Amino acid sequence: MTDQTLTLIHETMDAQLGRKGYPDAFPALPEVPASRYFDPAFAELERDYLWSKTWLLAGLATDLPAAGSYLLFEKLDRSVILSRGKDGEIRAFHNVCRHRASALLLEPKGKAMRFVCPYHAWGYDLEGKLKSVPDQHDFACLDKSERGLIPVRCEMWRGMIFINFDDAAQPLAEFMAPAAPETDGYPLEKLVVKDHFFVPMETNWKTAYHNFLEIYHVAIVHAKSLAPYLDSQSFVVALYEGGHSRFATRKRKGNSIFKTGIGFPEEMGELFKECTIARPTFPNTFFALDPIGFTLQCFWPHPTDPDKSIMEIRLVGWESDTDEDRAYWAAMRPNVESILAEDLQLFASIQRGLKSGQMPKVMMGYQERALYWFEEEIDRRIGVENIPEQQRVVPALGDYVTR
Repeated sequence: MTDQTLTLIHETMDAQLGRKGYPDAFPALPEVPASRYFDPAFAELERDYLWSKTWLLAGLATDLPAAGSYLLFEKLDRSVILSRGKDGEIRAFHNVCRHRASALLLEPKGKAMRFVCPYHAWGYDLEGKLKSVPDQHDFACLDKSERGLIPVRCEMWRGMIFINFDDAAQPLAEFMAPAAPETDGYPLEKLVVKDHFFVPMETNWKTAYHNFLEIYHVAIVHAKSLAPYLDSQSFVVALYEGGHSRFATRKRKGNSIFKTGIGFPEEMGELFKECTIARPTFPNTFFALDPIGFTLQCFWPHPTDPDKSIMEIRLVGWESDTDEDRAYWAAMRPNVESILAEDLQLFASIQRGLKSGQMPKVMMGYQERALYWFEEEIDRRIGVENIPEQQRVVPALGDYVTR
């Protein structure tokens, strides 16, 4: 992390701790139309312009340790194969046989040196080329070179695998660049997945994601679980191009907000011991960097019901083959689930309240400006001209972006 970034974080924290009123010259945030969180037509706009055209976290490079290792991305009514080739490159393909559209792989992860369709045994190599067709002579016009698997754009950023269904999208490195320096000094490339699970939610994906874009609720909802470990008054926000943001919060009890007992890499930057640095990454990923490891969260819409969503959770830490490490992470999951339950108990009632008609617009304050920036970016991605006027948000934060 650059000296300039470190100075910015410390200066803004000191200013935040001394703030007694609403910041001078910062605009009052316009209210956000509530229908954005339950209207099926708005969800359809998100499917067409957001989920189909934005970089999406699909896994970690360490999930695919050897040639033939694969995992499936199965969200948004799509199935995509992520696989490491013999050349070490990670590729992505639609999990669809080019014969009669059967899924090639049915297990969520594993190892396969060739993808063989379970329906008629058409076989593809790790580069997606069609290599074998039983009774090939029965297909009069078959050219195997034109029947390879359909690729999905797949790129890497610091050990994280991202996919994009839009071949014309900007490169991943450019997409991540605005806030990339915020992770310097944290060895993301070394992370491994310790646990991976999904939590169904009775709320819109954006409503759930909002919960993790502010600290305003922590002292109340997490009074005993998280609040004692964080100096919430020190919480500061930086907004970045592309809908990204960064949060920094000083810790109260040592270099981790989790129970210590296992180590972390020697090259861990000092800032990550002093502060929790959170990185909301547009459109749906959140992680708060802690020396011990962290919870890597993705928020996915329900394929048909905007009142429901799924939270995908990966517990990530450092490579270790000890009983102590396994016991630590086995105990971490119920701890994480307990903290999440404190949030989840409120989500369904929030969704009902949004749909009730009693509050047609949602108010957001200064501490919630990352939520508003996120909503602004959704409009930019969809295109304001495609959104009904009564559902648009008013651009307000462009002059407050860190560049």
